[in-house]
Amino acid sequence: MKLVKRMLWALLPVVLLAGAARGDRPAAPARVSAPRAAAPSPASPGAAPMPRFTLFGWVSPPSAFESAERYREMAGAGFNVTVLAWEDSGLASANRRRLDWTAPVGLRNLLLDSQLDHYHAARPETHRWADSVTARYRDEPAFLGYYLGDEPAPADFERLREWFDALRARDPLHPGWNNLFGRMVFSSREQFEQYVRNYVAAVDPAVLCADQYDFLSGGDRHQLVENVAALAAIARENGLPFWGIVQLVQHRGYRPVTEGLLRWQVAQWLSYGARGIGYFTYWTPAPDTTWDWQPAMIAWGTGARTPAYEWVRGLNVHASAVGVELAGMQWLSTEHAGSVEPGGTPFAPDSLLAAVEGRATIGTFADSLGRAHLLVGNADSLAAREVALVLAGAGRRVWRLRDDGGWAELAVSAAGRCAISFAPGDFTLLRLSGALGSVVAGRSPLRLEAFPNPARGAVRLTFGGMAPGARLELLDASGRRVWARDYPAGGSAAATWNGERAGGGRAPAGLYFARLEDSRGVVARRVAWLGGR
Repeated sequence: MKLVKRMLWALLPVVLLAGAARGDRPAAPARVSAPRAAAPSPASPGAAPMPRFTLFGWVSPPSAFESAERYREMAGAGFNVTVLAWEDSGLASANRRRLDWTAPVGLRNLLLDSQLDHYHAARPETHRWADSVTARYRDEPAFLGYYLGDEPAPADFERLREWFDALRARDPLHPGWNNLFGRMVFSSREQFEQYVRNYVAAVDPAVLCADQYDFLSGGDRHQLVENVAALAAIARENGLPFWGIVQLVQHRGYRPVTEGLLRWQVAQWLSYGARGIGYFTYWTPAPDTTWDWQPAMIAWGTGARTPAYEWVRGLNVHASAVGVELAGMQWLSTEHAGSVEPGGTPFAPDSLLAAVEGRATIGTFADSLGRAHLLVGNADSLAAREVALVLAGAGRRVWRLRDDGGWAELAVSAAGRCAISFAPGDFTLLRLSGALGSVVAGRSPLRLEAFPNPARGAVRLTFGGMAPGARLELLDASGRRVWARDYPAGGSAAATWNGERAGGGRAPAGLYFARLEDSRGVVARRVAWLGGR
Protein backbone atom coordinates (compact mmCIF):
# COMPACT_ATOMS: atom_id res chain seq x y z
CA MET A 1 0.00 0.00 0.00
CA LYS A 2 1.93 3.01 -1.19
CA LEU A 3 1.90 6.17 0.88
CA VAL A 4 1.21 9.00 -1.55
CA LYS A 5 0.79 12.64 -0.61
CA ARG A 6 -2.81 12.39 0.57
CA MET A 7 -3.62 11.68 4.21
CA LEU A 8 -6.72 9.81 5.37
CA TRP A 9 -7.94 8.34 2.08
CA ALA A 10 -6.25 5.07 1.17
CA LEU A 11 -8.29 3.02 3.63
CA LEU A 12 -11.59 4.61 2.60
CA PRO A 13 -13.02 1.37 1.17
CA VAL A 14 -12.15 -0.48 4.38
CA VAL A 15 -13.91 2.11 6.53
CA LEU A 16 -16.97 2.30 4.31
CA LEU A 17 -17.27 -1.47 4.42
CA ALA A 18 -16.70 -1.81 8.15
CA GLY A 19 -18.83 1.15 9.14
CA ALA A 20 -21.48 1.23 6.43
CA ALA A 21 -24.36 3.57 7.22
CA ARG A 22 -22.58 4.76 10.35
CA GLY A 23 -20.85 7.81 8.95
CA ASP A 24 -17.29 6.76 9.86
CA ARG A 25 -14.63 9.17 8.72
CA PRO A 26 -12.10 8.19 6.06
CA ALA A 27 -8.81 6.75 7.18
CA ALA A 28 -5.24 7.43 6.24
CA PRO A 29 -3.00 4.80 4.68
CA ALA A 30 -1.01 2.55 6.92
CA ARG A 31 2.75 2.69 6.52
CA VAL A 32 4.25 -0.37 4.93
CA SER A 33 7.33 -2.56 4.74
CA ALA A 34 10.39 -1.76 6.78
CA PRO A 35 13.75 -3.44 7.32
CA ARG A 36 15.19 -4.97 10.41
CA ALA A 37 18.00 -2.52 10.23
CA ALA A 38 21.55 -2.29 11.40
CA ALA A 39 22.84 -1.22 14.78
CA PRO A 40 21.01 1.56 16.61
CA SER A 41 22.31 5.08 16.18
CA PRO A 42 23.82 6.97 19.11
CA ALA A 43 21.44 8.81 21.39
CA SER A 44 20.11 11.92 19.73
CA PRO A 45 21.08 15.19 21.48
CA GLY A 46 17.86 16.77 20.25
CA ALA A 47 15.57 14.01 21.49
CA ALA A 48 13.18 14.53 24.35
CA PRO A 49 10.71 12.16 25.97
CA MET A 50 7.03 12.25 25.15
CA PRO A 51 5.11 15.07 26.81
CA ARG A 52 3.89 14.18 30.26
CA PHE A 53 0.41 14.79 28.88
CA THR A 54 -0.18 15.12 25.14
CA LEU A 55 -2.73 17.42 23.50
CA PHE A 56 -3.05 17.55 19.73
CA GLY A 57 -5.44 18.79 17.11
CA TRP A 58 -5.75 16.64 14.02
CA VAL A 59 -5.44 18.14 11.38
CA SER A 60 -2.84 20.93 11.38
CA PRO A 61 -2.90 24.06 9.18
CA PRO A 62 -2.87 23.27 5.44
CA SER A 63 0.14 24.28 3.36
CA ALA A 64 -1.53 27.45 2.04
CA PHE A 65 -1.93 28.74 5.60
CA GLU A 66 1.17 27.35 7.31
CA SER A 67 3.20 30.04 9.05
CA ALA A 68 4.92 30.75 12.34
CA GLU A 69 1.86 32.74 13.40
CA ARG A 70 -0.52 29.87 12.65
CA TYR A 71 1.50 27.52 14.83
CA ARG A 72 1.59 30.12 17.61
CA GLU A 73 -2.18 30.14 17.33
CA MET A 74 -2.26 26.35 17.61
CA ALA A 75 -0.01 26.42 20.68
CA GLY A 76 -2.23 29.18 22.06
CA ALA A 77 -5.13 26.71 22.05
CA GLY A 78 -3.17 24.54 24.48
CA PHE A 79 -1.75 21.98 22.05
CA ASN A 80 1.78 20.61 22.42
CA VAL A 81 1.84 18.17 19.46
CA THR A 82 0.88 18.41 15.77
CA VAL A 83 -0.38 15.57 13.57
CA LEU A 84 -0.18 16.34 9.84
CA ALA A 85 -1.85 18.85 7.60
CA TRP A 86 -4.82 17.95 5.41
CA GLU A 87 -3.46 16.29 2.26
CA ASP A 88 0.01 16.47 3.80
CA SER A 89 2.71 16.36 1.13
CA GLY A 90 5.14 14.37 3.28
CA LEU A 91 7.99 16.34 1.68
CA ALA A 92 11.18 16.88 3.65
CA SER A 93 11.09 20.60 2.79
CA ALA A 94 7.58 20.99 4.25
CA ASN A 95 8.56 19.06 7.35
CA ARG A 96 11.63 21.27 7.76
CA ARG A 97 9.47 24.41 7.68
CA ARG A 98 7.09 22.91 10.24
CA LEU A 99 9.94 22.01 12.58
CA ASP A 100 11.37 25.53 12.32
CA TRP A 101 7.99 27.17 12.95
CA THR A 102 6.91 24.93 15.82
CA ALA A 103 10.12 24.69 17.85
CA PRO A 104 9.93 28.27 19.23
CA VAL A 105 6.37 27.77 20.53
CA GLY A 106 6.96 24.38 22.13
CA LEU A 107 5.03 22.24 19.65
CA ARG A 108 6.43 18.85 18.72
CA ASN A 109 5.56 16.95 15.58
CA LEU A 110 4.48 13.52 14.41
CA LEU A 111 5.77 13.73 10.85
CA LEU A 112 4.96 11.93 7.63
CA ASP A 113 7.93 11.56 5.27
CA SER A 114 6.89 10.22 1.88
CA GLN A 115 10.44 9.08 1.08
CA LEU A 116 9.78 6.07 3.26
CA ASP A 117 7.55 4.83 0.44
CA HIS A 118 10.68 4.07 -1.58
CA TYR A 119 11.79 1.50 0.96
CA HIS A 120 11.17 -2.22 0.39
CA ALA A 121 12.32 -4.78 2.94
CA ALA A 122 13.40 -7.30 0.32
CA ARG A 123 15.45 -4.76 -1.64
CA PRO A 124 18.61 -3.79 0.28
CA GLU A 125 19.40 -1.03 -2.20
CA THR A 126 16.35 0.87 -0.90
CA HIS A 127 17.30 0.73 2.78
CA ARG A 128 19.14 4.01 2.39
CA TRP A 129 15.77 5.77 2.37
CA ALA A 130 15.07 4.72 5.95
CA ASP A 131 18.63 5.78 6.83
CA SER A 132 18.16 9.24 5.35
CA VAL A 133 14.70 9.80 6.85
CA THR A 134 15.79 9.00 10.39
CA ALA A 135 18.99 11.01 10.03
CA ARG A 136 16.88 13.95 8.86
CA TYR A 137 14.78 14.26 12.03
CA ARG A 138 16.32 12.48 15.00
CA ASP A 139 18.34 15.47 16.22
CA GLU A 140 15.46 17.94 15.95
CA PRO A 141 14.06 19.21 19.29
CA ALA A 142 10.60 19.75 17.74
CA PHE A 143 10.41 16.18 16.40
CA LEU A 144 8.29 13.71 18.40
CA GLY A 145 7.95 10.67 16.14
CA TYR A 146 7.11 9.06 12.82
CA TYR A 147 3.53 9.12 11.59
CA LEU A 148 2.94 5.64 10.17
CA GLY A 149 -0.72 5.77 9.23
CA ASP A 150 -4.25 6.10 10.48
CA GLU A 151 -6.54 3.18 11.30
CA PRO A 152 -4.39 0.37 9.87
CA ALA A 153 -6.13 -2.81 8.78
CA PRO A 154 -4.98 -6.13 10.33
CA ALA A 155 -3.57 -7.18 6.96
CA ASP A 156 -1.01 -4.36 7.29
CA PHE A 157 0.36 -5.37 10.69
CA GLU A 158 3.19 -7.57 9.45
CA ARG A 159 4.42 -4.84 7.12
CA LEU A 160 4.04 -2.25 9.88
CA ARG A 161 6.18 -4.47 12.11
CA GLU A 162 9.04 -4.12 9.65
CA TRP A 163 8.66 -0.34 9.63
CA PHE A 164 8.60 -0.09 13.41
CA ASP A 165 11.64 -2.32 13.76
CA ALA A 166 13.60 -0.37 11.15
CA LEU A 167 12.88 3.03 12.63
CA ARG A 168 13.46 1.82 16.19
CA ALA A 169 16.85 0.38 15.22
CA ARG A 170 17.95 3.59 13.53
CA ASP A 171 16.31 6.05 15.95
CA PRO A 172 15.32 4.39 19.24
CA LEU A 173 14.34 7.67 20.90
CA HIS A 174 11.53 8.68 18.53
CA PRO A 175 8.58 6.29 18.22
CA GLY A 176 6.55 5.22 15.26
CA TRP A 177 2.88 6.04 15.72
CA ASN A 178 -0.50 4.89 14.45
CA ASN A 179 -4.01 5.83 15.42
CA LEU A 180 -6.17 2.70 15.55
CA PHE A 181 -9.75 1.92 14.61
CA GLY A 182 -12.16 2.35 17.51
CA ARG A 183 -14.81 0.04 18.85
CA MET A 184 -17.32 1.51 16.37
CA VAL A 185 -16.13 -0.55 13.41
CA PHE A 186 -16.26 -3.91 15.21
CA SER A 187 -19.32 -5.99 15.95
CA SER A 188 -18.20 -6.75 19.52
CA ARG A 189 -15.83 -5.56 22.20
CA GLU A 190 -13.97 -8.86 21.93
CA GLN A 191 -13.23 -8.25 18.25
CA PHE A 192 -11.97 -4.75 19.03
CA GLU A 193 -9.73 -6.07 21.80
CA GLN A 194 -8.31 -8.77 19.54
CA TYR A 195 -7.53 -6.17 16.87
CA VAL A 196 -5.64 -4.00 19.39
CA ARG A 197 -3.81 -6.95 20.94
CA ASN A 198 -2.73 -8.20 17.52
CA TYR A 199 -1.42 -4.72 16.70
CA VAL A 200 0.57 -4.56 19.96
CA ALA A 201 2.03 -8.03 19.38
CA ALA A 202 3.00 -7.12 15.83
CA VAL A 203 4.65 -3.72 16.24
CA ASP A 204 5.49 -3.26 19.96
CA PRO A 205 4.37 0.40 19.96
CA ALA A 206 5.44 3.10 22.38
CA VAL A 207 1.87 4.34 22.83
CA LEU A 208 -1.64 3.16 21.99
CA CYS A 209 -4.10 5.55 20.39
CA ALA A 210 -7.63 5.07 19.07
CA ASP A 211 -10.61 7.18 18.09
CA GLN A 212 -14.25 6.57 18.94
CA TYR A 213 -17.06 8.79 17.65
CA ASP A 214 -20.38 8.10 19.32
CA PHE A 215 -22.60 11.01 18.38
CA LEU A 216 -24.61 10.39 15.21
CA SER A 217 -27.34 12.52 13.72
CA GLY A 218 -29.89 9.83 14.54
CA GLY A 219 -28.71 8.98 18.07
CA ASP A 220 -25.71 7.74 20.05
CA ARG A 221 -23.68 4.56 19.66
CA HIS A 222 -23.09 4.29 23.44
CA GLN A 223 -19.69 2.69 22.86
CA LEU A 224 -17.26 5.34 24.10
CA VAL A 225 -16.88 4.01 27.65
CA GLU A 226 -16.49 0.46 26.35
CA ASN A 227 -13.85 1.67 23.88
CA VAL A 228 -11.89 3.56 26.54
CA ALA A 229 -12.10 0.76 29.11
CA ALA A 230 -10.91 -1.85 26.60
CA LEU A 231 -8.01 0.25 25.27
CA ALA A 232 -6.95 1.17 28.81
CA ALA A 233 -6.95 -2.49 29.87
CA ILE A 234 -4.74 -3.53 26.95
CA ALA A 235 -2.42 -0.59 27.59
CA ARG A 236 -2.04 -1.73 31.21
CA GLU A 237 -1.40 -5.31 30.10
CA ASN A 238 1.55 -4.09 28.06
CA GLY A 239 2.85 -1.25 30.24
CA LEU A 240 1.94 1.38 27.63
CA PRO A 241 0.50 4.88 27.84
CA PHE A 242 -2.62 5.49 25.78
CA TRP A 243 -4.24 8.45 24.02
CA GLY A 244 -7.80 9.05 22.85
CA ILE A 245 -9.13 11.09 19.93
CA VAL A 246 -12.48 12.77 20.55
CA GLN A 247 -15.21 13.80 18.13
CA LEU A 248 -15.38 17.52 17.37
CA VAL A 249 -16.15 18.29 13.71
CA GLN A 250 -19.61 17.66 12.27
CA HIS A 251 -19.51 15.60 9.09
CA ARG A 252 -21.43 12.92 7.26
CA GLY A 253 -23.67 11.07 9.67
CA TYR A 254 -22.27 12.84 12.73
CA ARG A 255 -24.07 15.64 14.51
CA PRO A 256 -22.49 18.82 15.90
CA VAL A 257 -21.08 18.42 19.40
CA THR A 258 -21.66 20.88 22.22
CA GLU A 259 -19.06 22.26 24.58
CA GLY A 260 -20.48 19.97 27.27
CA LEU A 261 -20.16 16.93 25.03
CA LEU A 262 -16.51 17.76 24.37
CA ARG A 263 -15.87 17.96 28.11
CA TRP A 264 -17.73 14.69 28.69
CA GLN A 265 -15.61 12.83 26.12
CA VAL A 266 -12.37 14.13 27.63
CA ALA A 267 -13.57 13.21 31.13
CA GLN A 268 -14.14 9.59 30.12
CA TRP A 269 -10.63 9.24 28.71
CA LEU A 270 -9.04 10.92 31.74
CA SER A 271 -11.00 8.81 34.22
CA TYR A 272 -9.32 5.67 32.85
CA GLY A 273 -5.84 7.21 32.93
CA ALA A 274 -5.30 8.45 29.34
CA ARG A 275 -1.99 10.26 28.82
CA GLY A 276 -3.14 12.26 25.80
CA ILE A 277 -6.18 13.73 24.04
CA GLY A 278 -6.56 14.54 20.35
CA TYR A 279 -9.39 16.44 18.68
CA PHE A 280 -10.74 15.57 15.25
CA THR A 281 -10.40 18.12 13.76
CA TYR A 282 -8.43 21.29 14.52
CA TRP A 283 -8.44 22.75 11.01
CA THR A 284 -11.55 22.05 8.95
CA PRO A 285 -10.81 19.63 6.08
CA ALA A 286 -11.26 20.75 2.48
CA PRO A 287 -14.87 20.89 1.20
CA ASP A 288 -16.02 17.46 0.11
CA THR A 289 -19.45 16.34 -1.08
CA THR A 290 -19.03 12.86 0.42
CA TRP A 291 -18.02 13.85 3.94
CA ASP A 292 -19.75 17.25 4.11
CA TRP A 293 -17.26 18.74 6.56
CA GLN A 294 -18.64 21.53 8.75
CA PRO A 295 -16.49 24.12 10.56
CA ALA A 296 -14.09 22.70 13.17
CA MET A 297 -11.85 24.92 15.34
CA ILE A 298 -10.47 26.83 12.35
CA ALA A 299 -12.56 27.36 9.21
CA TRP A 300 -11.39 26.13 5.81
CA GLY A 301 -10.71 28.88 3.27
CA THR A 302 -10.72 31.85 5.63
CA GLY A 303 -8.66 30.49 8.51
CA ALA A 304 -11.05 32.18 10.93
CA ARG A 305 -11.50 30.87 14.44
CA THR A 306 -14.87 29.32 15.24
CA PRO A 307 -16.51 29.15 18.70
CA ALA A 308 -14.98 25.67 19.08
CA TYR A 309 -11.50 27.23 19.23
CA GLU A 310 -12.40 29.00 22.47
CA TRP A 311 -14.17 25.93 23.82
CA VAL A 312 -11.10 23.78 23.29
CA ARG A 313 -8.65 26.41 24.49
CA GLY A 314 -10.42 26.58 27.85
CA LEU A 315 -10.87 22.83 28.00
CA ASN A 316 -7.19 22.21 27.27
CA VAL A 317 -6.09 24.42 30.18
CA HIS A 318 -8.28 22.34 32.47
CA ALA A 319 -7.45 18.95 30.92
CA SER A 320 -3.71 19.66 30.90
CA ALA A 321 -3.64 20.48 34.62
CA VAL A 322 -5.49 17.25 35.41
CA GLY A 323 -3.65 15.10 32.88
CA VAL A 324 -0.19 16.21 34.00
CA GLU A 325 -1.09 15.42 37.61
CA LEU A 326 -2.56 12.01 36.79
CA ALA A 327 0.43 11.04 34.62
CA GLY A 328 2.47 10.39 37.75
CA MET A 329 -0.18 8.30 39.44
CA GLN A 330 -1.42 4.75 39.50
CA TRP A 331 -4.90 4.11 38.11
CA LEU A 332 -6.91 1.73 40.28
CA SER A 333 -10.49 1.76 39.03
CA THR A 334 -13.21 3.69 37.20
CA GLU A 335 -16.84 3.57 38.30
CA HIS A 336 -20.07 5.10 37.06
CA ALA A 337 -22.69 6.27 39.56
CA GLY A 338 -26.33 7.02 38.80
CA SER A 339 -26.17 5.61 35.26
CA VAL A 340 -23.76 3.18 33.64
CA GLU A 341 -22.80 3.28 29.96
CA PRO A 342 -22.15 -0.11 28.27
CA GLY A 343 -18.71 -1.35 29.27
CA GLY A 344 -18.68 0.68 32.48
CA THR A 345 -18.41 -0.59 36.05
CA PRO A 346 -21.14 0.45 38.51
CA PHE A 347 -20.16 2.30 41.68
CA ALA A 348 -19.74 0.30 44.89
CA PRO A 349 -18.94 1.72 48.37
CA ASP A 350 -15.36 1.20 49.55
CA SER A 351 -12.81 2.63 51.99
CA LEU A 352 -12.95 6.03 50.22
CA LEU A 353 -16.59 6.64 49.33
CA ALA A 354 -19.67 5.47 51.17
CA ALA A 355 -22.08 6.88 48.57
CA VAL A 356 -22.38 9.12 45.52
CA GLU A 357 -25.36 11.43 45.00
CA GLY A 358 -25.96 12.24 41.34
CA ARG A 359 -24.74 10.92 38.00
CA ALA A 360 -20.97 10.80 37.90
CA THR A 361 -17.88 9.14 36.48
CA ILE A 362 -15.30 8.43 39.20
CA GLY A 363 -11.73 7.38 38.45
CA THR A 364 -9.64 6.35 41.47
CA PHE A 365 -5.88 6.95 41.45
CA ALA A 366 -3.02 6.75 43.96
CA ASP A 367 0.07 8.95 43.91
CA SER A 368 3.61 7.88 44.83
CA LEU A 369 2.86 8.49 48.51
CA GLY A 370 -0.24 6.31 48.37
CA ARG A 371 -2.65 9.24 48.70
CA ALA A 372 -6.07 8.80 47.11
CA HIS A 373 -7.17 10.97 44.18
CA LEU A 374 -10.55 10.93 42.46
CA LEU A 375 -11.28 12.14 38.93
CA VAL A 376 -14.95 13.10 39.24
CA GLY A 377 -16.97 13.99 36.16
CA ASN A 378 -20.52 15.17 35.58
CA ALA A 379 -22.14 12.35 33.59
CA ASP A 380 -24.67 14.81 32.13
CA SER A 381 -23.24 16.56 29.07
CA LEU A 382 -26.33 18.74 28.60
CA ALA A 383 -26.93 20.30 32.00
CA ALA A 384 -25.04 21.71 34.97
CA ARG A 385 -25.32 19.36 37.93
CA GLU A 386 -24.27 18.99 41.54
CA VAL A 387 -22.53 15.76 42.52
CA ALA A 388 -22.12 14.98 46.22
CA LEU A 389 -19.60 12.50 47.56
CA VAL A 390 -20.24 10.91 50.93
CA LEU A 391 -16.78 10.11 52.28
CA ALA A 392 -16.04 6.91 54.16
CA GLY A 393 -14.22 7.34 57.44
CA ALA A 394 -14.42 10.20 59.89
CA GLY A 395 -12.63 13.49 59.45
CA ARG A 396 -11.52 13.20 55.83
CA ARG A 397 -10.52 16.40 54.07
CA VAL A 398 -10.80 17.10 50.33
CA TRP A 399 -8.81 19.36 48.02
CA ARG A 400 -9.66 20.27 44.43
CA LEU A 401 -6.99 20.80 41.76
CA ARG A 402 -6.98 24.30 40.27
CA ASP A 403 -6.07 24.93 36.65
CA ASP A 404 -2.85 26.65 37.81
CA GLY A 405 -1.73 23.40 39.49
CA GLY A 406 -2.49 24.48 43.03
CA TRP A 407 -4.98 22.84 45.38
CA ALA A 408 -8.01 24.44 47.04
CA GLU A 409 -9.69 22.83 50.04
CA LEU A 410 -13.40 22.08 49.72
CA ALA A 411 -16.02 22.11 52.45
CA VAL A 412 -16.96 18.76 53.97
CA SER A 413 -19.95 18.49 56.30
CA ALA A 414 -19.86 16.79 59.68
CA ALA A 415 -21.54 13.82 58.03
CA GLY A 416 -18.69 13.57 55.47
CA ARG A 417 -20.66 15.03 52.52
CA CYS A 418 -18.75 17.06 49.92
CA ALA A 419 -20.88 18.73 47.22
CA ILE A 420 -19.36 19.89 43.91
CA SER A 421 -21.08 21.95 41.20
CA PHE A 422 -20.24 21.09 37.59
CA ALA A 423 -20.86 22.68 34.22
CA PRO A 424 -22.30 20.27 31.62
CA GLY A 425 -19.92 17.33 31.14
CA ASP A 426 -17.24 18.95 33.30
CA PHE A 427 -14.75 17.18 35.56
CA THR A 428 -12.33 17.82 38.39
CA LEU A 429 -9.51 16.10 40.25
CA LEU A 430 -9.79 15.70 44.03
CA ARG A 431 -7.20 14.69 46.61
CA LEU A 432 -8.42 13.00 49.80
CA SER A 433 -6.73 12.94 53.17
CA GLY A 434 -6.09 9.72 55.04
CA ALA A 435 -4.64 6.43 53.94
CA LEU A 436 -5.84 4.63 50.85
CA GLY A 437 -6.27 1.11 52.14
CA SER A 438 -8.52 -0.65 49.64
CA VAL A 439 -10.67 0.17 46.64
CA VAL A 440 -13.71 -1.74 45.40
CA ALA A 441 -15.46 -1.15 42.07
CA GLY A 442 -18.44 -2.98 40.67
CA ARG A 443 -20.92 -5.56 41.89
CA SER A 444 -18.55 -8.43 42.44
CA PRO A 445 -17.86 -10.74 45.40
CA LEU A 446 -14.11 -10.34 44.83
CA ARG A 447 -11.96 -10.62 47.97
CA LEU A 448 -8.28 -9.80 48.34
CA GLU A 449 -6.04 -9.84 51.42
CA ALA A 450 -2.31 -9.29 51.84
CA PHE A 451 -0.28 -10.63 54.80
CA PRO A 452 1.96 -9.53 56.34
CA ASN A 453 1.55 -5.88 55.37
CA PRO A 454 4.08 -4.25 55.57
CA ALA A 455 6.05 -7.25 54.37
CA ARG A 456 9.74 -8.04 54.14
CA GLY A 457 10.94 -10.83 51.89
CA ALA A 458 7.53 -11.99 50.71
CA VAL A 459 3.89 -11.09 50.91
CA ARG A 460 1.13 -13.71 50.71
CA LEU A 461 -1.97 -12.74 48.73
CA THR A 462 -5.21 -14.64 49.27
CA PHE A 463 -8.23 -13.96 47.11
CA GLY A 464 -11.50 -15.37 45.96
CA GLY A 465 -14.93 -14.74 44.48
CA MET A 466 -13.38 -14.59 41.00
CA ALA A 467 -15.32 -15.07 37.80
CA PRO A 468 -13.47 -17.04 35.10
CA GLY A 469 -10.79 -15.01 33.38
CA ALA A 470 -9.67 -13.02 36.45
CA ARG A 471 -6.25 -11.42 36.74
CA LEU A 472 -4.13 -10.50 39.77
CA GLU A 473 -1.39 -7.93 39.32
CA LEU A 474 1.09 -5.92 41.38
CA LEU A 475 1.42 -2.30 40.28
CA ASP A 476 4.12 0.15 41.29
CA ALA A 477 3.47 3.73 42.36
CA SER A 478 3.41 5.03 38.77
CA GLY A 479 0.96 2.35 37.61
CA ARG A 480 3.43 0.08 35.83
CA ARG A 481 2.73 -3.62 36.13
CA VAL A 482 5.45 -5.39 38.09
CA TRP A 483 4.02 -8.89 38.31
CA ALA A 484 0.80 -10.65 37.26
CA ARG A 485 -1.03 -13.97 37.33
CA ASP A 486 -4.05 -15.09 35.33
CA TYR A 487 -6.83 -17.31 36.73
CA PRO A 488 -8.84 -18.68 33.80
CA ALA A 489 -11.06 -20.85 36.02
CA GLY A 490 -11.86 -18.16 38.61
CA GLY A 491 -12.79 -19.24 42.14
CA SER A 492 -10.33 -18.82 45.03
CA ALA A 493 -6.54 -18.98 45.12
CA ALA A 494 -3.41 -17.75 46.87
CA ALA A 495 -0.07 -16.47 45.61
CA THR A 496 3.21 -15.31 47.09
CA TRP A 497 5.12 -12.31 45.80
CA ASN A 498 8.74 -11.89 46.84
CA GLY A 499 9.69 -8.88 44.75
CA GLU A 500 10.16 -10.61 41.43
CA ARG A 501 9.45 -8.67 38.23
CA ALA A 502 7.54 -10.28 35.39
CA GLY A 503 10.32 -9.41 32.95
CA GLY A 504 13.11 -10.51 35.28
CA GLY A 505 15.01 -8.84 38.09
CA ARG A 506 13.83 -7.56 41.45
CA ALA A 507 11.52 -4.70 42.39
CA PRO A 508 12.80 -2.11 44.89
CA ALA A 509 11.26 -1.65 48.29
CA GLY A 510 8.30 0.70 48.17
CA LEU A 511 4.58 1.15 47.94
CA TYR A 512 2.61 -1.17 45.63
CA PHE A 513 -1.00 -2.06 44.95
CA ALA A 514 -2.29 -5.57 44.50
CA ARG A 515 -5.19 -5.39 42.05
CA LEU A 516 -7.65 -8.22 41.33
CA GLU A 517 -10.05 -7.79 38.42
CA ASP A 518 -12.65 -9.93 36.71
CA SER A 519 -15.52 -9.20 34.33
CA ARG A 520 -17.74 -7.91 37.14
CA GLY A 521 -15.47 -5.63 39.13
CA VAL A 522 -12.17 -4.72 40.75
CA VAL A 523 -10.67 -4.85 44.22
CA ALA A 524 -7.30 -3.25 44.99
CA ARG A 525 -5.28 -3.28 48.21
CA ARG A 526 -2.27 -1.24 49.23
CA VAL A 527 0.88 -3.29 49.91
CA ALA A 528 3.97 -1.89 51.61
CA TRP A 529 6.95 -4.05 50.62
CA LEU A 530 10.15 -3.52 52.59
CA GLY A 531 12.40 -5.41 50.22
CA GLY A 532 14.14 -8.79 50.34
CA ARG A 533 15.69 -10.29 53.40
